[in-house]
Amino acid sequence: MTKVGNRWRDFRGLMLVALLLTGTSCNDLLKVTDPDLLEKDDVAGAKGADLLWGGGLLEFSRAFGGSIYGHALIAGFMSDEFHNTGPDGAMRRVDGRDTNLDNGYLGAAFAFLHRARVATENAAGFMEELNPYDPRIAEMWSLNAYTHLMLAEDFCSGVPFSSMSLDGEIAFGEPKTTQEMFEDAISRFETARSHAGGDSDQEYLARVGLARALLNLNRYAEAAQAVASVPTGWRYALHYGSANWNSIQFNSLSRLSLSDEEGGTGLPFRSADDPRLPWVDGGVGTDGQSPLFTQMKFAGRDSPVPLASGLEARYIQAEAALAEANVAGFLGFLKEVREALGMDPVSDPETPEGRVDLLFYERGFTLFGEGHRLGDMRRLIRQYGRAPNDVFPTGAYHLTGFFYGEDVNLDLPRSEEDNPHFVGCLDRGA
Repeated sequence: MTKVGNRWRDFRGLMLVALLLTGTSCNDLLKVTDPDLLEKDDVAGAKGADLLWGGGLLEFSRAFGGSIYGHALIAGFMSDEFHNTGPDGAMRRVDGRDTNLDNGYLGAAFAFLHRARVATENAAGFMEELNPYDPRIAEMWSLNAYTHLMLAEDFCSGVPFSSMSLDGEIAFGEPKTTQEMFEDAISRFETARSHAGGDSDQEYLARVGLARALLNLNRYAEAAQAVASVPTGWRYALHYGSANWNSIQFNSLSRLSLSDEEGGTGLPFRSADDPRLPWVDGGVGTDGQSPLFTQMKFAGRDSPVPLASGLEARYIQAEAALAEANVAGFLGFLKEVREALGMDPVSDPETPEGRVDLLFYERGFTLFGEGHRLGDMRRLIRQYGRAPNDVFPTGAYHLTGFFYGEDVNLDLPRSEEDNPHFVGCLDRGA
C-alpha cells in the first residue's frame, strides 16, 4: 500500500508556508529577506495544520528528490548508480569523487537538506500547539530525522546544525560527528513514534527510519527488531508533479545516465538485465559525447520515489541474520523480497564474503534511485572492512582526461565558514 499517495495534494501555493517554516526566501537558500511573510498567529485550526504539514512535506520532498540537488540524485552520482553526461563541472566532480568546499552542487544539496530539517521541525512544533493528537506530527518528526540521517550518510563528519528563529536570528551550531548525527536521527525517530497515535503508516515510517539509522551504527539486532512488524507490501513514497519534478527522471533526459560497472567496481545496472531496473538507450548526453542510457524505474517526472518500505525492512532483517551467521534466515528474507517482486529466489553463495556481496547487490537493484546506495557503499567500508577503491569507482573517468578522486563522502560547503564553530570536515573517511 502507498498511503501517502492517497492524501497527496498539489503544493503549488504552499511555498509561502515553506518560507515561514525555513525562515528563508525563494531567491537565496541561506539569506533571510522577508521573514514576516506569514506569522505563526496567522495559522490556526485544521487549515493551519494542513498548511504547516504541507510546507514541511514540500521542503522535504524537494530536498529528497525534487531538485537537481536532491539526496537521491546526489547519492546516485557519488555512488555507482549514475554518471554525468552533461556539461556541469560541479556535477562531474561529485560524480568523479572529487568534491571541494567551492562546489556549488554540494553546497545547494547541503542547504536544501537543512531547509527541510528546519521546516519539518518547526512544523512539528507548531502543529503540536494546534492539535497535539494529529498523527502528521509524527510524519514531520520522521522526515526531520531523515534529514539528519541523510546528512550523516552523504557528508563527511563535522556537519554543523544551526537554527534560525522566525525573526531571522541565527544560532550557530557546533559540528557533529557522523555517529552523533545517526544518534540524533534515532532520537527523532523515537519522538515520531511517540506521536504516531495508532496510525500504522506513521509507526512504520518511523520504524524503518529508526532501523536504517541503527544499521549504520552496527546495531543489527535492534534494527531487525524495529522493523519486524512492518509488512512487506507497505511503503511510504514521496510524490512529485508539475511544480516539483522527480529530478531523477528529469535529469535522465539530459545529463544523467544509468551506469554499468562504473569505474570497474560498480554494479551491472544495465548489463544484468534485471527486471527491477528497466532502461532505454537515450542517444547522446548534453555534453555531446557521452552515451546516454535512461533508467525507466521512474518513468515520468511525476513518478513517486519510495523513502521507506517493507522491502527495505526485510533487507534490514536479512543483514541482521547475516551478522548472526543465520544463513537460512538471511536467504529467507531475500526470498521474501524477490517473491514480492515476482522473482525467483537466489542461491546461497556459500561464503561469508559472497553473502555480503549478494546482500548489497540485492539492495542495490531493489532500492535503486531511492537514496540508499551511497550510504551502503560507505557501510561496506566502515562496517565490512572493504577498501575504498574496491567499493567506489576508480581509475579513468568516462570522459577523456579525467580520473576518479578519492572521496567517499561529500565535503562541507564554504558557506559554513560564516559559522564561528565551523572547522571543516573532522574526518573524510567512510
